[in-house]
Amino acid sequence: MCALSFVLLYMSSIIWIFVYVSPIIGGFLVMSVEHTFGKKYALSLFISTSLLSILLLPDKEPGLVYAFFFGFYPLIAERLDSIKPNAVSFIIKLLIFNAGILASQLIIIYVLGVPIDNDVGKWGIPLFIVLFNILFVIYVKMYPFILYFYIKKLENRIKNIIK
Repeated sequence: MCALSFVLLYMSSIIWIFVYVSPIIGGFLVMSVEHTFGKKYALSLFISTSLLSILLLPDKEPGLVYAFFFGFYPLIAERLDSIKPNAVSFIIKLLIFNAGILASQLIIIYVLGVPIDNDVGKWGIPLFIVLFNILFVIYVKMYPFILYFYIKKLENRIKNIIK
């Protein structure tokens, strides 16, 4: 699974839209490993994929986005979902998401020295933040459905393959 996650993150070097899609798919792989094999294996998948992608990918952005949010979110999603009321749970998720994305983008800009490509002028960064938050809302709403699909359609097949 680590190799598959890494290859998905590497695809962002070839297809630009994968910069944001591959960390999400990688997170779903962590979700599947956690549900099938347990939190310990999912944590090792997250750590190994994060380290490999940050160290070896030519484009560091997908590795950082994976490491700072989408890779570890499946490991904390159940605990965050247990917070009541649901509005508080969602606000905490949103704060964690924005902190992770902000940290990854600050590392990309100030540590790695990647210049800000801003084709839309002064509205580029606020537009990026708004669009990424919309992506997050879609991700959070989609997450339980992906988990349900995995449990009902894929989990037994994966267990049979591994036996």
